[in-house]
Amino acid sequence: MAQEKAMSRREAREAILSVLFSYGYTPEKSAEELESERVRDFGGREDPYITEATAGVLEHLSEIDALIGASAVGWTLSRISRVSLSILRLACFEMLFRPEIPPLVSLDEAVELAKTYDDDNAYAFVNGVLNRAMQSEEVRRVARG
Repeated sequence: MAQEKAMSRREAREAILSVLFSYGYTPEKSAEELESERVRDFGGREDPYITEATAGVLEHLSEIDALIGASAVGWTLSRISRVSLSILRLACFEMLFRPEIPPLVSLDEAVELAKTYDDDNAYAFVNGVLNRAMQSEEVRRVARG
């Protein structure tokens, strides 16, 4: 039996984006239910980071949304597209709770996700919000270790 190739971190982020996007429409579902749907949708491919990041975003959603709200000047969370909001939530989770991932890497990956999955101008919005988030004391404290 051939061993399946491991997911790249970018592929894992795409899978997480799918789960978080679904969560925006079905917030009553648990992280486990969302994860099982994701595994089914991605042909059974698994990666521990997907489970960890998805659960982490949902566990720390209020902190993450507070950072997004403070960084998205002039925007409420309800005005942000669901795709962009899902991308921002993942990137902010990484910035706040994954100190081994440099914030600039999270920002760059988020911009690439926005270019691929959101409208033509979303990447600039995502870039601006995450640039502001990177300047926040919370993110700077995590980045310093």
